[in-house]
Amino acid sequence: MKIKNIECHHNSDINIMEFKDIKNSTINDVSKIFTKNKTDVLVITKEKKPYYILTSSDIIDALVAHFDNIPLSDYIERCPKSLITVSEEETVFEAYRLMRSYKIHHLIVIDEDVYFKKIINFYDFASYLTEMALKDEMTGLYNKRFFEFIIDRYKSEDMEIGIIFLDLDNFKRINDTYGHLFGDEVIKKVANVIKQSIRDIDYAFRFGGDEFVIMIFADSNVLSKVAKRIVNKIHNASIKNNIKLECSLGFAHRPTDSEDLEKVLKIADKRMYENKKAVKS
Repeated sequence: MKIKNIECHHNSDINIMEFKDIKNSTINDVSKIFTKNKTDVLVITKEKKPYYILTSSDIIDALVAHFDNIPLSDYIERCPKSLITVSEEETVFEAYRLMRSYKIHHLIVIDEDVYFKKIINFYDFASYLTEMALKDEMTGLYNKRFFEFIIDRYKSEDMEIGIIFLDLDNFKRINDTYGHLFGDEVIKKVANVIKQSIRDIDYAFRFGGDEFVIMIFADSNVLSKVAKRIVNKIHNASIKNNIKLECSLGFAHRPTDSEDLEKVLKIADKRMYENKKAVKS
């Protein structure tokens, strides 16, 4: 994923000032800005291009060194920095590599004209990497790794749980006929249908390819209704080239089909493949 696609949650904690506006400012003035705005970074720009970066740690060090009343421009001359920047077109892994290599907590992101765009910090990376570890990048659904965690979490809980296994029919033919980019759009469409068909308390997962799993916290009647709703929405989905999507689906319920959640998974999976065989025959 490119850096420009990452939402930086902490950019509201950043001050940006033009160099011409800080010539008469002192370290003490900047300290007051940090305190007032509860910020931890000040980016100084020259004609919108990054020129210098001050962090809360820099301010503390400057105050300890009794630089309180020296002009900020003098401080910058006394304490030069190699400004590390990264293009917003680079990948998040390149940004992470730079931060690790230079041991910095804040990385300036620039556009193609070298104008300042935003700051990436480790908070943003922690949020992004956590989400990336749990979610399928293409669809935004949870991935198989998180599915296994959730199953382990709920298998000993005494509550009703429904499992739906869903697989698109003839998806390979769609890929072969219209290309993989078109196939990706189909997968995204199906993922959106699933998201719109379940509640916030339920879970939807993409196992890879055209295989999806849905976990519903409800009784067997609700499970059946949700399954039918998803099938109908997929069949009626608006797809380019007037393609009609078909899917095979199997579902099972705890405790209706089994008290053992692992067995419920196997039953749902088996029913889905039985339905898929029936479609092919």
